[in-house]
Amino acid sequence: MAQDIFYDTAKLSRSEQEAMLRKAHSICERWWFDKLDCSESFSRQRVKDISFEDAMDHFVEGALMKVIHRRQILPVDKPHLEVGFRSMEIPVDFFLWIIVPLKHAADIVNGTSEIGDVVTLLPCE
Repeated sequence: MAQDIFYDTAKLSRSEQEAMLRKAHSICERWWFDKLDCSESFSRQRVKDISFEDAMDHFVEGALMKVIHRRQILPVDKPHLEVGFRSMEIPVDFFLWIIVPLKHAADIVNGTSEIGDVVTLLPCE
């Protein structure tokens, strides 16, 4: 079975990460936003009726961004890119999930003025 590919986004600047999240949202198939508030539940809960801009307010200093080529664990019915972040906020932690079809994968970095052709995502070693 094919393994998922995790891309290294830690080398990107904060503005490059934010530009990539915004670009992924602009070409996504779907997205959602979860929270983990252990005073309410020990599992993540979907945040309903939140705008993308309000979700991005939680992309704070210290948040962990991710880009994963999902080929094995598929929450949707076909391989795709999963782009998003974990806010690492206390006491409530937030998670943004953006699902990008593979046919649009290159568009996340190409044509984004803040990132341009300079950034190349490499698999984590």
